[in-house]
Amino acid sequence: MTPTTGALSRRHVLAGLCALPAVARAQAPWMAPRAISMIVPFAAGGTTDVMARLLAEPMGQRLGQTIVVENVTGAGGNIGAERVARAAADGLTALFAHVGVFSVNKHLYRTPGFDSMRDFAPVGVVCTNPMVLLVSEKSGITTLEQLADRARQGNLRIATSGAGSTMHLAALQFLDATHGRADLIPYRGGAPAVNDLLAGHVDMLIEQAFSAIPNTRSGLARAMLVTGSARLPAMPTVPTAAEAGLPGIDIEIWNALVLPAATPAPIRAAWEAALATGLADPTVRRRYEQFMGRIPVGEEASAAHLGALIAEDTRRWGALLSQSNAARLD
Repeated sequence: MTPTTGALSRRHVLAGLCALPAVARAQAPWMAPRAISMIVPFAAGGTTDVMARLLAEPMGQRLGQTIVVENVTGAGGNIGAERVARAAADGLTALFAHVGVFSVNKHLYRTPGFDSMRDFAPVGVVCTNPMVLLVSEKSGITTLEQLADRARQGNLRIATSGAGSTMHLAALQFLDATHGRADLIPYRGGAPAVNDLLAGHVDMLIEQAFSAIPNTRSGLARAMLVTGSARLPAMPTVPTAAEAGLPGIDIEIWNALVLPAATPAPIRAAWEAALATGLADPTVRRRYEQFMGRIPVGEEASAAHLGALIAEDTRRWGALLSQSNAARLD
């Protein structure tokens, strides 16, 4: 091939690429000059943020593009979610979603700014985290039977981290399962709620397993059950809610990845493949296990499963909050 012929061929190829429809060119979003943004709707340093940053590196390697984690906070996660809902559907902006933002906020905020089932294309569940029911050692409660009796008597103080939080939903599930009543005491976060539990100012709470385990080792709190389908290796003697005869307490915290709704199918497929690669990374798996996170397997890892999960959790948490008459926020 002569130099003239080679140059002519290259010009023909470039001309052909430029003539491709916009959707076809969008199938490789990581070829764009800017990095991919993974929006975390909470502050840096929390569990959700750490999980996103762990996943970003191996996913970016698969996509061939740097993924930058951005913390866009406010309104219980609504501001970050709305930014992604309104972003260009070019594969360059994704949301590291959370059950509270996607399936609870709709029932708490009059105008959340997005619809989790209309405005997003599911990529897949990242992981699920069980919760642990703790009682204060100062409460005098040593068995689940005693705890259930106290609930039925209406003689129980339960700490939550505010209306619509996972701690609040878990407390509502507990009361529904035991046909009980309690004073639900809201705190401005999980940490002050736990502090009052350890001090004996409240009797019980249900919190994420990752933070619950150290509290049981303090000698000031006792674990009564865990949510989810299996016991935790770190707490092998603590039964699941189903084993304890309270299968209705099945709340788990989940995180997931979603894209703007209009994202083309080839780009969604690329993200799904990148997520699978990221979740197979040994470092990611090891760190997620430290967070007590369960990585989805089989059908649970599919985009279809995430779509169904969002819809089902939106329905059931809405029903539970409606029963509790939780006030809506502006």
